[in-house]
Amino acid sequence: MYCPGCRAEYREEIESCPDCEVLLVAELPPEGPDTDLVPIFETADVSLLPIVKSLLDSAGIPCVVQGEEALSVLPVGRWGAGISQSGRGLAATIRVDKARAREAEELLRPLAEGEPPAEPEEA
Repeated sequence: MYCPGCRAEYREEIESCPDCEVLLVAELPPEGPDTDLVPIFETADVSLLPIVKSLLDSAGIPCVVQGEEALSVLPVGRWGAGISQSGRGLAATIRVDKARAREAEELLRPLAEGEPPAEPEEA
């Protein structure tokens, strides 16, 4: 098992990376310029990140979060210090594989519009 964030390898029984706080994957995406990770969501709200990661994980969409460490040091929240989701200022960026970007964006659209996420459908 591997961490998609820091690329560390873990034993099979480990489920998440203790450093990055993301779920491990069986296979790492390729490294370097050939990697097709695209930004699909940006937030300065540190409390929103676990929700975003949980929604993507429940849909089976691996993600990488960039900038989460800075937000945990400076948890300004959604309305703090003029920092917005527009990309100006301190924010975390969630990236997913290009092939799943549209699906991920649709899943996260309510959050991007400031609405609560939809309840998962029961099987």
